[in-house]
Amino acid sequence: MTKALSVLAAAALALVPVAQAGESATTTLAIEGMTCGGCVAAVKIQLKRTEGVSAYEVSLEKAEAVVTYDPAKTDPRKIATSVSTTGFAATVKEPPDSKDAR
Repeated sequence: MTKALSVLAAAALALVPVAQAGESATTTLAIEGMTCGGCVAAVKIQLKRTEGVSAYEVSLEKAEAVVTYDPAKTDPRKIATSVSTTGFAATVKEPPDSKDAR
């Protein structure tokens, strides 16, 4: 019975990093210079390539992107820098730690 409890405890500990890795945060980027659907597509492609980014909504009308990311892998400033490589000026619209301030 002790061996079964040891195996169970080891299995439970193995799951702890998985639970932490699943945490995500959201940030909003202001993106200047997008004028068409092709611009939006270019930003989406770059976001897809950006390590740690798990989801995104890019709006031409609002000139922004709402991005969900893994804070263990990236942060809002790095995401904005990545998007800026497309030729569009991307800046963080909200403070990176705004969730913590609430």
